[in-house]
Amino acid sequence: MPSVRRQIDFDEDDIYDEGTSASSDTLPTIKRPRVSDEPREGHAPGAILRVAMRDFVTYSKAEFRLGPSLNMIIGPNGTGKSTLVCAVCLGLGGKPELLARAKDVGEFVKNGQNKATIEIELQGFPGEPNSVIERTIYKDNKSEWSLDGKRETAKNVKELIDRYNVQIDNLCQFLPQDKVASFAGMTPQNLLIETERATGSPRMLSHHEKLKTLHAEYKSIAVATESNERELAKLKERQESARVEVERFKERERLQSEIELLERYRPFVEYSELANRVREAKAEARQKKVEHETAKARAGPSFQLAEEAMESFKQASEALESSKAASDKALKKYTSKSKDKDSFMSLIDEQKSAIKVYQEDREKVRRELAKAKLDLSKNEEKAANRPDDSRKEELLQRMQENSQQNREATRRRDEAKSAQDAVDARLARLNSNIARCQEEIKNLELVSNQKLRHVQKVDAETFDAVVWLRQNKQLFKNEVFEPPILTLTVADRNLTDAIESVVHRTQMLTFTCLSREDYLTFTENVIDKKRLNVPVVEYSGTDHPTFDTWRKICSPEQLHKLHFDGFLIDAVAAPDPVLNMLCHSANIDEFAYSRRALSAAQRDQIENFVTGDGNPVVRRYISGKDSYFLNRSLYGKRAIYTQTRDIRSTNLLSGGGVDQERKAQLTQEINEAKDMATQLQEEKQKHFRVFQERLGQIRQLKNEKDSLTKTRERMHKELQDWNRACETVEELKKEIQELESRPDYTDEKVAEAQEKIREHLNDREAYASKLVELLERVWEARKDFVFKHIATLKKRSDAMELKRRAAAANEDLERYAQEAKEAKRRFQDLKAEAASRHQQLEAMMLAMTEEQQEQIRELSDKTEMTLDELDGRIDGTKKELDNIFGGNQHVIEQYEKRQSEVERLQQKVDTSHDQIRDLQAQITQIRSEWEPELDNLVSKISAEFSEAFQSIGCAGVVSVGKDEDYENWSIQIKVKFREHEQLQLLTHQRQSGGERSVSTIFYLMSLQCVTKAPFRIVDEINQGMDPRNERMVHGRMVDVACQENASQYFLVTPKLLPDLKYHKKMVVHCIYSGTFLPNPIKESDKMGLGRLRQYGEVGRRLRQAITA
Repeated sequence: MPSVRRQIDFDEDDIYDEGTSASSDTLPTIKRPRVSDEPREGHAPGAILRVAMRDFVTYSKAEFRLGPSLNMIIGPNGTGKSTLVCAVCLGLGGKPELLARAKDVGEFVKNGQNKATIEIELQGFPGEPNSVIERTIYKDNKSEWSLDGKRETAKNVKELIDRYNVQIDNLCQFLPQDKVASFAGMTPQNLLIETERATGSPRMLSHHEKLKTLHAEYKSIAVATESNERELAKLKERQESARVEVERFKERERLQSEIELLERYRPFVEYSELANRVREAKAEARQKKVEHETAKARAGPSFQLAEEAMESFKQASEALESSKAASDKALKKYTSKSKDKDSFMSLIDEQKSAIKVYQEDREKVRRELAKAKLDLSKNEEKAANRPDDSRKEELLQRMQENSQQNREATRRRDEAKSAQDAVDARLARLNSNIARCQEEIKNLELVSNQKLRHVQKVDAETFDAVVWLRQNKQLFKNEVFEPPILTLTVADRNLTDAIESVVHRTQMLTFTCLSREDYLTFTENVIDKKRLNVPVVEYSGTDHPTFDTWRKICSPEQLHKLHFDGFLIDAVAAPDPVLNMLCHSANIDEFAYSRRALSAAQRDQIENFVTGDGNPVVRRYISGKDSYFLNRSLYGKRAIYTQTRDIRSTNLLSGGGVDQERKAQLTQEINEAKDMATQLQEEKQKHFRVFQERLGQIRQLKNEKDSLTKTRERMHKELQDWNRACETVEELKKEIQELESRPDYTDEKVAEAQEKIREHLNDREAYASKLVELLERVWEARKDFVFKHIATLKKRSDAMELKRRAAAANEDLERYAQEAKEAKRRFQDLKAEAASRHQQLEAMMLAMTEEQQEQIRELSDKTEMTLDELDGRIDGTKKELDNIFGGNQHVIEQYEKRQSEVERLQQKVDTSHDQIRDLQAQITQIRSEWEPELDNLVSKISAEFSEAFQSIGCAGVVSVGKDEDYENWSIQIKVKFREHEQLQLLTHQRQSGGERSVSTIFYLMSLQCVTKAPFRIVDEINQGMDPRNERMVHGRMVDVACQENASQYFLVTPKLLPDLKYHKKMVVHCIYSGTFLPNPIKESDKMGLGRLRQYGEVGRRLRQAITA
């Protein structure tokens, strides 16, 4: 360890916490010793000299005396380091919300007490005394303030604090433990505001606020002006349109008057047309009367000729009827006589048929006799040769042997078939099991969709990133693994709460890449382009790039002896890269668990299970519903102490998930079933071959049986045929004898039939002569009928034509009579209507004014219009009127009203333009002062920031993000932690927690060059840093904080690395307190805290030895 120069300040209450029972009144007074090699440098105005607390949080009474440069507040967790930070915040007027620890200030009063007191002494300005600020906080959230021992208002105290430029609400100056993440997550716009405030230049911040206000006012006025200009343009356009309407108003009235005049003139035009129709009807009636008389004279001769022709047609019709009757009588007689001709042919045909039958009967007898003799010869030959039946017994015996062999082969075939069926049944059961397992795997995978819907409810950005990843997998060289919330499965659902308490929300939503190239591709597309705030990691360059590189901290046997059920890593299932990420970020491989709560003795056994160097083997474990963390102190005897936390469910894994273990088990079952199915298929083939062999044997035996059966049947048939032939020989002999002895009368019967045929032919010839005579009579009668029928048709035609002509003439006569009658009626109706209309017109004229009568006369004299022409003129005038829109009595009134509105808006727009020009001038003038100052400020900060990053082998730059809207001006911090990367914007997603911590502390230290803040407080900023970064950051902080004219620094941390860089201006405040801490007054032999001078002596000797 390098040379150490330290100042150690102790108060008697520094060694007590809330477990101390002694009150401040009973505590003995101990002189506060001080050990220092050199005198301290003076404090800057506003720096904190002293902080005293009473009954505040865990302290009953404590006092800190602080150095002017870097003050390191160190001590184990839970000893009250952050309590000092809380005291500074609340003692200088800060609100509880700045600490993010409690909602009300009364919650900072120590348990069991009614009030707490904070006293802070600030270094005064040169020539002025120090300022002592005291704040008393009551349990009911009320506070009392005093300044230099006198009661004061909070407002006056705030004014004093502002005078020292203390900005407790500025994260660039005051960064408590629970606000570290808030600072890293601060928007670039807010970071700019906080940086401006931290510089101590009120003019810069006021300029910025003024610019935002002016720009907002400028935008508001510009938008309103644009709206007014649009409205003004619309009004002017409407005025121009209204001006045309006013000019059309008189034209519209003129057209309406003309339409009214034409409508009044309509009855006169209608009467004029009616008079013309009366004259036309009178002429038509006269014409129709003349036409009727002419038609009547022309129709007389036609009626006479028609009657004469009808009489002649009647006489011809009577003669035709007489001729038709004579013809029908002759035809009937001939038809009756001609029916007898068929009877002669029937008699002749009967005799011919009889002759044929006689001859066929004789021929049939001859054939039967010849056939019987031939059959007799054949059967005599068969009867002479008896068949051989000596092999009958041999065949019977062979058939019995065949049946016995067939039964044996059938039995063996059935045995093979049964074995084959048994194998098929086993195969069916295996296939059913495979289908069941596949269906269960399918159902398990369907659970993944439910899980994705759960992710959408938990974090919409993570859901969008997962959907994008599934659609763009081709962009990556390796697989990018989805977050544990989707891929992690807990085998025992009772351990879900434990898993969720160990794996935090950010880790549950973290994507995992396998290479740096895929990591950059993911961040570029998802974080930069899609603006999704999701965490992503890759571990290719770490000591554990893959999951299989992790080793268990102890064996299963040792774990069982400690009463654990196992490690949490064994209770979950996920892809190996996801498990690797959880090992890195959540140390899930080191978490042991017991489903039941362990006893105190069992917990002591775990605490005593240590490595060779004394460190606990199991540092983290779950016991029932609590989680335990074992740590070893870095100081003194380095005892092991335990911290306990309740397990709280976050419900992140409540959406279900794919049971990877069950899925693997099902997959194994499917593979085993398929292997067994392959074996059974081979066994089935073996049984099938036996089955086929026996089936072939059965077919062979059947063929042999069929052959033997056919031979036996053939022998039986031959014997039957021989017996039948012997019987047939006797029957055929009797039949031949009967046929030969039968008499033949065929010739006599044939001669008799031929004689009858000759007699029938003679009778037929006489009948034919009589029939010819009757046919001639029919012909003569039919010829007379035809001639008379033709004559009758001609007379009928002539009569019908004359009758038609007479009917036409009669129709014309009636038509002419009707037309004459109708014409006369129309004339009389029109004449009456004209008389009525004339009376109406006279009445109308009397009712009109003289002007109207004159208008009617002028219109009548100028033109003679028909009713259609009048309607056309009215319609044309109406269309012309319809084309003239508007034009009512309110047109002029509205026109004048709008004109006033136009003048008002024009004046308003002109005023707005003047205001805009004035605002632009103000913005330009303020920006010309503010922007160079801001650029210069950020340039200095960037130089310090870049130098700090260069000192650790990295790169960083700070710039101003500018925009048209001053609300969007921002501080842009870009960093690079690896040589092959480009400078990238500092965000939650792109850099790790340690990298963000390094960037945060470097930015805070960079403000040193431009700040006027009297002090800065940073609480546990080194948490999350790896040792290398922590060492480099610490060295940089020492250099910055201990340089000349630097602000006072406070660095609060629970732990430090060994061999860190120290400076003579540093002051280290070691806080150690606890329930069981002995009272140094009563038990000084245990703690040795009363012999501080011995510590100083040891320190001086140590430094002398190191220097030598």
